[in-house]
Amino acid sequence: MSGKWLVAALLCSLTGVAAAQATDATTSVVAPRAGFRPVEDFLKKPQYSKLSLSPDGKLLAALVPLNGRLNLALIDLDKGSATTLTALRDQDVYQYRWIGDERLEVQTANLNEVARLTELKQDKLLDTSGRVIRDMDKGWDYQPPRIIAVLDRAGDDLLVESRMRNARSLDVWRYNARTNAKELLTADSPGDVERFVADRAGQVRIAISVPRGGTRSLLYYRRDNASKWKLLRDDLAEEDPIHPIDFGFDNKTLYVLARGSDKGGLLDVHTYDVETNQLGERLSSMQGVDASSLLFDWVKQIPVGVRDGSRDAVSWIDAAWKSVQSSIDTALPGTRNTLTWGRYEPSRILVATESASQPPIFYLFDRRNGRMQEVVSAYPWLKEKDLSAREFVRYQARDGLSIPAYLTMPRHPDGAKPPLIVDIHGGPFVRTEGFGFNSDAQLFASRGYAVLQPDFRGTQGYGDAFFKAGFRQWGLAMQDDVTDGVKWLIETGKVDADRVCLFGASYGGYATLWGLEKEPQMFRCGVAQVAVSDLELMFDVSWSDFMQAERGGDTTNSLIRRIGDPSTDREKMRAVSPVYHTERIQAPVLLAYGASDRRVPLVHGKAMRSALEKYGKSYEWLVYDDEGHGFYKDENNFDFYRRVDAFLAKNLAPRPPSTTTAATTTKAP
Repeated sequence: MSGKWLVAALLCSLTGVAAAQATDATTSVVAPRAGFRPVEDFLKKPQYSKLSLSPDGKLLAALVPLNGRLNLALIDLDKGSATTLTALRDQDVYQYRWIGDERLEVQTANLNEVARLTELKQDKLLDTSGRVIRDMDKGWDYQPPRIIAVLDRAGDDLLVESRMRNARSLDVWRYNARTNAKELLTADSPGDVERFVADRAGQVRIAISVPRGGTRSLLYYRRDNASKWKLLRDDLAEEDPIHPIDFGFDNKTLYVLARGSDKGGLLDVHTYDVETNQLGERLSSMQGVDASSLLFDWVKQIPVGVRDGSRDAVSWIDAAWKSVQSSIDTALPGTRNTLTWGRYEPSRILVATESASQPPIFYLFDRRNGRMQEVVSAYPWLKEKDLSAREFVRYQARDGLSIPAYLTMPRHPDGAKPPLIVDIHGGPFVRTEGFGFNSDAQLFASRGYAVLQPDFRGTQGYGDAFFKAGFRQWGLAMQDDVTDGVKWLIETGKVDADRVCLFGASYGGYATLWGLEKEPQMFRCGVAQVAVSDLELMFDVSWSDFMQAERGGDTTNSLIRRIGDPSTDREKMRAVSPVYHTERIQAPVLLAYGASDRRVPLVHGKAMRSALEKYGKSYEWLVYDDEGHGFYKDENNFDFYRRVDAFLAKNLAPRPPSTTTAATTTKAP
């Protein structure tokens, strides 16, 4: 069949999906900006997402919006038809994977609830008719099991991890999904285990242990399930890992992620000799970024490629797969073309192609006849003419460090230098989304703004040296990296120096507030969502998830190493906490919080609001009662971005904003 016929058949089969997407709406009282595409066009859920081929390559699964929820659909690639496997109304499918040719593990949760993934989730095994084979939540204490290996093609024989024996340490069972029989394989666990790795014969041979309150991990090894554990290494820190990936098909070779001594300590894939306890051959070398995973060809039974940490590229080890990638890149130039395939049918390849100005489109490529057909488009309502170019750039910080970033320039700047939005990511170690479609960048660019998204020092994915350079640099060098990016764009004449606004959530919200205080003359406004306002509160608020996760233990130690120790660094932390320096702010700020946020509790926002009121600063205040750390309900997310849109239009107008200092408050619906 032709590619166009296939797409039409799939869309017709899922008319309920299309209708549900088209009727997304919000009850917000904020009117859309006239003359611009609605914010919903950039923010609503994609028509298809998280696509995955079945092991035999015959079926394609995808998440689709249906009944106002994310549900799972199956596409029969030979018949050109599609069906919905689930039709949930009170929960969402947030994660799934194939464990057999006709079986999937499906995890659901109510993503509209504040608790989201920490509570209310369910894990079931379904066949391709939607029938439940096994409810994985029943019969396990402390934590539902997690499948770590599938030992047969049908998906009956599984290895699962669970904390059934000990809430502090994982164990592994061999589990039969048909009979519900289970056999404990780690009765002599070394304790405090956070991860196990099994070989392809089902022998659990690697254990990573994280002792309570410690800052380092221990690596254990054994030859098979009947052998004793042997300690290989006790010096593995978070930033200096030997991170096991998988055993090879010979069940002898262990592949690991490890940092090299050159190139700033980038993560690469190596072999590891467990018998001699030595790091071995480096399989590939990424260019400027950390490796993240190893790709296998299950038919050839060899590793074939290494994917980088942002999924932007694959360094191919196997010449045949490298040739396939080259052929597809030639056929689809100018886009990032990501290849995935069924475990037992590598001849049928799913190609996800996208760029900054092209949202994901999915093709099916058949290696046997060289034919490629378009299957589905993730955002069919967005066209290339609606989107702007986004490029990876580097600029130099004041101390000489090279800072990676993404720059999006508006398509129609009307001949003048555009205003600039500095979109600061959270984490602060979470890397900016890579080369492809980015909803924030495209939304802002559609309004005529340039968008800079810096990966400042402390961001993971660029090597050990770059990551460690951000330790205890909140408000200091990390903030300077953001400022230096703005100065670079101004000096190169790309943006209007008089119209710059900061925007960010979580740590990005913190950096927004602190940027308005540290460089008050540089910025015209700031949007701070779920923003940290007081570094000490990150340690003191007992109901935050930081403290409840491991009060006084691993989590606190990690915070101390990255941010500072409130028992000894109190004055230093206060010196860079926005709530104590609000008098410096000269620009309007929009503060937005979720009332049930457990990561950055609302007390951060209330303290900042009180400080702004004390000094008569101009601000807008938003609180969404039914949200946590981030706004997940469509009506809230749409409302927030409409208000941001209006706020930016007002404060980045060509003429300076009003100099009034009267505070304004806005209550979210």
